[in-house]
Amino acid sequence: MITITLVVLATINMIAITWATKLDARRSSALSRALGATPGQVSAGLSAAQLLPALPGAVVGIPAGIYLCDIFRHGVLTVPPPGWLLLVLLGTPLVVAGLTAVPSRLGAHRSVAEILRSELA
Repeated sequence: MITITLVVLATINMIAITWATKLDARRSSALSRALGATPGQVSAGLSAAQLLPALPGAVVGIPAGIYLCDIFRHGVLTVPPPGWLLLVLLGTPLVVAGLTAVPSRLGAHRSVAEILRSELA
Protein backbone atom coordinates (compact mmCIF):
# COMPACT_ATOMS: atom_id res chain seq x y z
CA MET A 1 0.00 0.00 0.00
CA ILE A 2 2.89 2.36 0.77
CA THR A 3 4.45 1.69 -2.62
CA ILE A 4 1.19 2.42 -4.43
CA THR A 5 0.78 5.64 -2.46
CA LEU A 6 4.33 6.73 -3.33
CA VAL A 7 3.81 5.99 -7.03
CA VAL A 8 0.56 8.00 -7.06
CA LEU A 9 2.26 10.87 -5.23
CA ALA A 10 5.21 10.83 -7.66
CA THR A 11 2.78 10.88 -10.60
CA ILE A 12 0.86 13.84 -9.20
CA ASN A 13 4.13 15.67 -8.46
CA MET A 14 5.44 15.12 -11.99
CA ILE A 15 2.23 16.49 -13.52
CA ALA A 16 2.22 19.50 -11.16
CA ILE A 17 5.90 20.24 -11.83
CA THR A 18 5.33 20.04 -15.58
CA TRP A 19 2.30 22.30 -15.35
CA ALA A 20 4.25 24.87 -13.30
CA THR A 21 7.17 24.69 -15.74
CA LYS A 22 4.76 25.20 -18.63
CA LEU A 23 3.30 28.27 -16.93
CA ASP A 24 6.75 29.70 -16.21
CA ALA A 25 7.92 29.15 -19.78
CA ARG A 26 4.79 30.32 -21.59
CA ARG A 27 6.25 33.68 -22.70
CA SER A 28 9.52 32.18 -23.92
CA SER A 29 7.62 29.34 -25.57
CA ALA A 30 5.32 31.83 -27.28
CA LEU A 31 8.34 33.78 -28.47
CA SER A 32 9.86 30.57 -29.84
CA ARG A 33 6.61 29.83 -31.65
CA ALA A 34 6.50 33.39 -33.00
CA LEU A 35 9.98 32.84 -34.40
CA GLY A 36 8.97 29.62 -36.16
CA ALA A 37 8.94 26.73 -33.69
CA THR A 38 6.00 24.36 -33.97
CA PRO A 39 3.83 23.43 -30.97
CA GLY A 40 5.36 19.95 -31.14
CA GLN A 41 8.87 21.35 -30.87
CA VAL A 42 7.89 23.51 -27.90
CA SER A 43 6.25 20.50 -26.23
CA ALA A 44 9.32 18.34 -26.90
CA GLY A 45 11.55 21.00 -25.35
CA LEU A 46 9.50 21.10 -22.16
CA SER A 47 9.47 17.29 -21.99
CA ALA A 48 13.25 17.19 -22.50
CA ALA A 49 13.69 19.67 -19.65
CA GLN A 50 11.86 17.25 -17.37
CA LEU A 51 13.80 14.22 -18.65
CA LEU A 52 17.23 15.65 -17.89
CA PRO A 53 16.99 15.08 -14.11
CA ALA A 54 14.93 11.87 -14.40
CA LEU A 55 17.63 9.51 -15.67
CA PRO A 56 20.36 10.59 -13.21
CA GLY A 57 17.71 10.40 -10.47
CA ALA A 58 16.99 6.79 -11.38
CA VAL A 59 20.68 5.93 -11.70
CA VAL A 60 21.47 7.35 -8.26
CA GLY A 61 18.14 6.44 -6.66
CA ILE A 62 18.29 2.69 -7.21
CA PRO A 63 21.62 2.07 -5.40
CA ALA A 64 20.78 4.68 -2.76
CA GLY A 65 17.45 2.98 -2.07
CA ILE A 66 19.09 -0.43 -1.76
CA TYR A 67 21.72 1.05 0.58
CA LEU A 68 19.06 2.71 2.77
CA CYS A 69 17.07 -0.53 2.93
CA ASP A 70 20.24 -2.34 3.96
CA ILE A 71 20.87 0.19 6.75
CA PHE A 72 17.35 0.03 8.20
CA ARG A 73 16.51 -3.63 7.64
CA HIS A 74 15.29 -5.94 10.38
CA GLY A 75 16.27 -9.20 8.74
CA VAL A 76 17.39 -10.45 5.36
CA LEU A 77 17.68 -7.82 2.64
CA THR A 78 15.74 -8.81 -0.47
CA VAL A 79 17.01 -7.04 -3.58
CA PRO A 80 14.89 -7.22 -6.75
CA PRO A 81 16.40 -9.14 -9.67
CA PRO A 82 18.74 -7.13 -11.92
CA GLY A 83 16.22 -7.34 -14.77
CA TRP A 84 13.60 -5.51 -12.70
CA LEU A 85 16.11 -2.85 -11.69
CA LEU A 86 17.07 -2.38 -15.36
CA LEU A 87 13.37 -2.11 -16.22
CA VAL A 88 12.97 0.65 -13.63
CA LEU A 89 16.08 2.41 -14.96
CA LEU A 90 14.84 2.33 -18.55
CA GLY A 91 11.17 2.82 -17.70
CA THR A 92 11.64 5.97 -15.62
CA PRO A 93 12.43 8.24 -18.60
CA LEU A 94 9.55 6.73 -20.59
CA VAL A 95 7.06 7.34 -17.78
CA VAL A 96 8.35 10.88 -17.24
CA ALA A 97 8.07 11.60 -20.97
CA GLY A 98 4.51 10.28 -21.01
CA LEU A 99 3.46 12.26 -17.94
CA THR A 100 4.99 15.50 -19.21
CA ALA A 101 3.69 15.23 -22.76
CA VAL A 102 0.04 15.99 -21.99
CA PRO A 103 0.42 19.22 -19.96
CA SER A 104 3.16 20.55 -22.21
CA ARG A 105 1.13 19.73 -25.32
CA LEU A 106 -1.93 21.50 -23.90
CA GLY A 107 0.11 24.63 -23.22
CA ALA A 108 1.70 24.67 -26.65
CA HIS A 109 -1.60 25.25 -28.45
CA ARG A 110 -2.49 28.56 -26.83
CA SER A 111 -2.52 31.66 -29.01
CA VAL A 112 0.92 33.26 -29.37
CA ALA A 113 -0.50 36.76 -29.67
CA GLU A 114 -2.61 36.35 -26.53
CA ILE A 115 0.39 35.20 -24.47
CA LEU A 116 2.71 37.94 -25.74
CA ARG A 117 0.08 40.64 -25.16
CA SER A 118 -0.54 39.62 -21.56
CA GLU A 119 1.26 41.38 -18.72
CA LEU A 120 4.09 39.77 -16.84
CA ALA A 121 2.85 38.27 -13.61
